[in-house]
Amino acid sequence: MNIRSLLLVGIAAGAQLAAVAQSAPDSTASKPAVVAELFTSEGCSSCPPADAILAEIDQHKTFNGVPVIVLSEHVDYWDHDGWRDPFSSEIWTQRQNFYNLHFRLDNIYTPQMVVDGTQQVNGSIGPQVAHAIETAAAAQGKIAIAVTQASWDGDVLHATISVADLGSAKGANLYAVLADDEDTSSVERGENAGHTLKNVSVVRVLQKVGSLHGPYSGDVQVKLPHGVSHTKMRLIVFAQKGENGQIFGATQREV
Repeated sequence: MNIRSLLLVGIAAGAQLAAVAQSAPDSTASKPAVVAELFTSEGCSSCPPADAILAEIDQHKTFNGVPVIVLSEHVDYWDHDGWRDPFSSEIWTQRQNFYNLHFRLDNIYTPQMVVDGTQQVNGSIGPQVAHAIETAAAAQGKIAIAVTQASWDGDVLHATISVADLGSAKGANLYAVLADDEDTSSVERGENAGHTLKNVSVVRVLQKVGSLHGPYSGDVQVKLPHGVSHTKMRLIVFAQKGENGQIFGATQREV
């Protein structure tokens, strides 16, 4: 049974994803990645099922043979409701607002999953997630992004990024993300009081590193916020066009 079938079977009315089948590793070697961004909050009782779906996808890294890179972006508008999410930031709320203007939605909500910047779905509804990722995987015009080296100097990550062939991504912006590999919280107040919550690929920094007008190769420095440790993190790099939000390519590595 493939991941789509398991999503359809395992999700009902916000239930957690039960299991995900992993594709053969060699089937993903030459395929471009799809990016799944989950806007979530530890203060939202509807979010843990979506967090679980994201974690299951992340565990297996693929969807029907296509690599999937996940991002967990914790918004701050739930922080007034009894529990301040330690990973929340106005920056992720602003990014969600950017998407919602593009999608022409009346209100922002959690848990919202945005796939490749072109589709938005309720992140706790398995069939919607499945369809969005399948659609993104079939899109044309993806580009390859490479990170050839990455190393830490204190709280600053130095990396070398290259893009050889732009294709339809010409004019896109290149972004670097630093994300915690995994975070766990014991929530004491708010809608999830008494629960221990786990999140994967929790975004800490999103930095524009350049614009793509031709083949790109450059050294990038990304600094962590004060107090954030780089014990185990991910560097995620993606190309996105600002006028429509479409993501044309992405890569990730542990740092």
